Amino acid sequence: MGGHIRLYTPKKTADWERSAALLARNAWMRGPSEDLCRADIVAVFSRPQRLLRKKDPLQRIYHGSKPDIDNVAKSVLDSLVMAGVIRDDKQVVELFVRSVYASKEEGPCVEVRLSSIDGVVVSG
Repeated sequence: MGGHIRLYTPKKTADWERSAALLARNAWMRGPSEDLCRADIVAVFSRPQRLLRKKDPLQRIYHGSKPDIDNVAKSVLDSLVMAGVIRDDKQVVELFVRSVYASKEEGPCVEVRLSSIDGVVVSG
């Protein structure tokens, strides 16, 4: 079996990752973490017009469409590496990701929380 596979990151995704990395770098303001960690990611998407009716809830509601949640997590983790927040995404040994539409009072954003878990023994 021969040949090769070419993999690439779409331009729109690469642009988002670079922008997110710049914001993360400015917020982090220290060297890359070496610790194993847990990442909690909440991706908040703009609400479509169909969910802005009076009868629709004010608070965040689950977002069940593209981009896929695993692609969101990959882009966020890649941007953290690019920003120098973590050295490698293999340091993330626990991951929680939630995808939601924004509440009626907020705009789109990505919320990221990293928690060091070095030295924690996992059982069961």
